[in-house]
Amino acid sequence: MELYKNFDGKAPMIDVNDAAMLLIDHQSGLFQCINDVDFLRIRDRAIALAEAATLVNMPVITTASVPQGPNGPLIPEIHEAAPHAVYVARRGEVNSWDCKEFVDAVKATGKKTLIIAGTVTSVCMALPALSAVNEG
Repeated sequence: MELYKNFDGKAPMIDVNDAAMLLIDHQSGLFQCINDVDFLRIRDRAIALAEAATLVNMPVITTASVPQGPNGPLIPEIHEAAPHAVYVARRGEVNSWDCKEFVDAVKATGKKTLIIAGTVTSVCMALPALSAVNEG
C-alpha cells in the first residue's frame, strides 16, 4: 500500500522502547502568548504527556529558554508527573537543538524516535524536529 511505503508495509507505530519524549519550553510566561487554545489545556496536555511517558518508562527531557527571563520557568507539574525527567536549561538558544547540552541529553537516551511537544509549534517543535531529522 502506498500509505505505508516508508514502514515496510506495516502501519506506522511508535515503539515505546525506542522513543524519548522531549517537552520543550512549557514555560509559564510563554503560556501568556497563546491565543488559540486555553493555556490550562496546553498545561494539562503537557502533564498528560509526561504521565504517559512515565507509565511506559520512556525517557523524558525538558528544557526552557532563559527561565529567569520573560518566558518564565518551566511549569513544575511536568517534573511532578515525570520525576525521572532530565532538565536542560538553555542560555537563550531559540532552537533547543542549538544547545549542545540538550542534544547530548537526547543522544544519551540512545533512542531514535523523538516525540516532541512544545508551547509554540513553529519554534519550540518545528525547529528542533527539523534539526534532529537533519542530523539523523
